[in-house]
Amino acid sequence: MQKPIVPTLPTGQPKRKRIFAMRLTEDERAQIRALAKQLHLPASLMARHFILEAVQYHKDHRNDGEDRR
Repeated sequence: MQKPIVPTLPTGQPKRKRIFAMRLTEDERAQIRALAKQLHLPASLMARHFILEAVQYHKDHRNDGEDRR
């Protein structure tokens, strides 16, 4: 059984120039906004943080035996 991913809240944020757009259902957007509100964070900051956490997790576990393609 894999350990659960424990999120760490971001501290400071660098200036950003690039935009990454994605399509969401109304329900998905509402869920993201609700969690962001609960955590007292802007929704975009929280979403960015979790996406980058997932990227790092997969980079760290890329060679754990299975080829998941």
